[in-house]
Amino acid sequence: MSQYPAIFAGQRITAALLTSTLPLDAYKTTATVRASTTVFADDPDLILALEAGATYWVEMWIKYAAVTAEQFKTTWTVPVGASGGRSRIGVSATVNDTSSGGPQGDGAFGHHNFATSLTYGTRNSAGNLSVAYEQGSVVTTTAGNVALSWAQATAGAAGTMVGSGSYIRARRIA
Repeated sequence: MSQYPAIFAGQRITAALLTSTLPLDAYKTTATVRASTTVFADDPDLILALEAGATYWVEMWIKYAAVTAEQFKTTWTVPVGASGGRSRIGVSATVNDTSSGGPQGDGAFGHHNFATSLTYGTRNSAGNLSVAYEQGSVVTTTAGNVALSWAQATAGAAGTMVGSGSYIRARRIA
């Protein structure tokens, strides 16, 4: 099992060494709403800086709301030259439900490229939140950001929202 960083017996413990063992986290304290656009843009809060020549395990917990006519779609922004991929768990794009218990129906599961556009189903509400979970490995050659990039699947005035409480976490594993 690999561990980053490698810590050896007798090694001097420094603030930099201890800090390098911690995951990177970003958390949304306020919601972001986008209306009348299908153009992907990085979320202003769900973004982390990654180092060059490293491997990270990245997780995103996304609370979102959208009406059926607009829906919600995602990609990831990663540093130039990065390799790896992402998986998702969420509501299938064919599910649009107004029940109080949340969306009922098919799930969306699979492994994808960073730039693959993934569309999620909704609760057919601009305010009642649904949840998506995306995770994967990012192997960097250059330094840069990893971010959730998102938009409406179909442009509309109701607006699609990524809610407060969503987060991104990256843990360096090599």
